[in-house]
Amino acid sequence: MTRSTLARIVTLLMFGLALAACGGESESEEDGERGEAFAPICEMAAMSGATGLPDSFPTTGSVTYVKTEEAGPSVIVEGWVEGDLEDVYDDIHQKFEDSNYDITFDEQEEHDAEISFTGDGRSGQVKLADECGEGKVYVRVTARPE
Repeated sequence: MTRSTLARIVTLLMFGLALAACGGESESEEDGERGEAFAPICEMAAMSGATGLPDSFPTTGSVTYVKTEEAGPSVIVEGWVEGDLEDVYDDIHQKFEDSNYDITFDEQEEHDAEISFTGDGRSGQVKLADECGEGKVYVRVTARPE
């Protein structure tokens, strides 16, 4: 087998693998998986105690934080808020604009949104996802020292 034949075979195999990786599940299957992954958070009651976020952290008062954990120097807080993704994103985005925090990146898509931030000695991201079902939005805040 010549080198050029071997190169063609490898190229065809790589192309085939790339096509296989592009295959996916139907939209209804994806929606079911999304909801299942976040369902426990979306049904939990409010946590007691401190979240680990600074008191000055800009958030809507209606977020129900249900769980906090440390991952190295980062604090990850999860919860949910009643409403639809667009309204929750707009509300939290406005809270950041009105605060001493800077928005370093923001993006809103069909099923999720992110706001990356710096401020009060912290940097991180607020992740919102339309994952809890009708009328609730999943919220995850990751904050680490700057």
